[in-house]
Amino acid sequence: MRHKITALTAILVTSLALSTRTFAQEMRTTYFMQTSDLRHEMNPALLDHAYMSMPLLGNINIGTTGNFGAKTFIFDMQPTWQGYGTDGHTRTTFMHPDVSASEFLNGLKDNNRLNVNFKYQLFSFAFKAFGGFNSVEANVRSNTSVNLPKSLFEFMKTAGDKTDYDISNLGARSETFAEIGLGHSHKINEKWTVGGKVKILVGGAYAYANAEQMHLHLDEDYWRITGNIAAEVAVSGLQMKVNEHADPENPNRYEVDDAEFDFKGINNLGAAFDLGATWKPIDHLTVSASVTDLGFIKWKQSQQMSSTSEWTFDGFDEDIYVGGDEENSASLDDQFESIGDDLEDVFTVYYDGAQTKRHALAANIHLGAEYALPMYDRLRFGFLYTSRLAGIHSWHQGMLSVNIRPVKWFELSLSGSAASSGVSGGMALDLHAKRFNLSLGTDCFISKMDKNGIPLQKANNNVYLGISYPFSKI
Repeated sequence: MRHKITALTAILVTSLALSTRTFAQEMRTTYFMQTSDLRHEMNPALLDHAYMSMPLLGNINIGTTGNFGAKTFIFDMQPTWQGYGTDGHTRTTFMHPDVSASEFLNGLKDNNRLNVNFKYQLFSFAFKAFGGFNSVEANVRSNTSVNLPKSLFEFMKTAGDKTDYDISNLGARSETFAEIGLGHSHKINEKWTVGGKVKILVGGAYAYANAEQMHLHLDEDYWRITGNIAAEVAVSGLQMKVNEHADPENPNRYEVDDAEFDFKGINNLGAAFDLGATWKPIDHLTVSASVTDLGFIKWKQSQQMSSTSEWTFDGFDEDIYVGGDEENSASLDDQFESIGDDLEDVFTVYYDGAQTKRHALAANIHLGAEYALPMYDRLRFGFLYTSRLAGIHSWHQGMLSVNIRPVKWFELSLSGSAASSGVSGGMALDLHAKRFNLSLGTDCFISKMDKNGIPLQKANNNVYLGISYPFSKI
């Protein structure tokens, strides 16, 4: 594969790979669980007991959400298809000429979304002081969101059937950072509890790309492309390299061709706040609300790239997609690699230099209501609305849960949720001994996967593990 790298194609190709191999930093099924040590991460007012998490194993949360899966892009070849059986290959990508364009495109949404998120807690503990409960925590987080419009794949699959294509709302965003948080919850009276948290952020890497609008016109044997593309990458020590191709509208800037990396330490800093409250208007009913990740990171030496002029594209290299021949074995990896090479030519960008940029985190809003049965208050029902505010990567979800704690040392929660990525079910259990707490759960029951762990239908999978030591009774 050529080593030409742009922020846009790097993230797009990575997203395709992730969707064919594997969002949830918050274990929302635990929101109404009394024994959960870490639900204050969704609402700081829910911090109501002292604990210490096991270092490095206090909270591990990894998962994906999306409205597509591997079978959207990977097809089983038929014996009559070109390249079938070469070197044992029996699967191919949607670009194979024998894959029906209508079958492939009918399996896509207008906007195909994928979120890949990871949270790893280094340590966390909470203690009672200053008229309430206080928390200290350190985490490493990574968020990647991709929006792939159906029009992009229509062009890729049917290029030449029409002379004009329009692509819009194509974008990707990825950020990796560490955070140190200090939280406090305070019970004002029997009805109201408020909470807040301040977080110091240390940025590791940031990448953003957006093709707001692109028009592709077939002119004889090549495509003339006009559009508005903006991209940036911020990693300490990263420097973009250019080739000799100058921007037709600005001869002083050149096409991005590669990148070199010489790590020089991390100096990207920021801050964020979490705010929350709970209210008990009547007996057995608790209403809660919060907003988290209100803040930004200041990224230094952010490499800027864009393209607002006109460029050309010669077309997709069809030979690689037929599954292979005697001289060229085209495995799935080879085919996706070729797709990446071709996409690099579609999304040509020019280097604009490095700048210091501030970028806001994707903020989250949580609105909850919980009702405990008067005749058996160990059985509770909850509804949680979650909204992530991130431009074209925004999403919304409604979740219903049933929570039961038949004995003090055991609590179970079952949830069902609906979002733009589909309907899913989750479960969480908490074993809460006197000085030991084990939490396991998922917001999305693991979907069907192949032998390599690839989600076949939709990329809705996540898993949560937490071990901690409670210091007070709940």
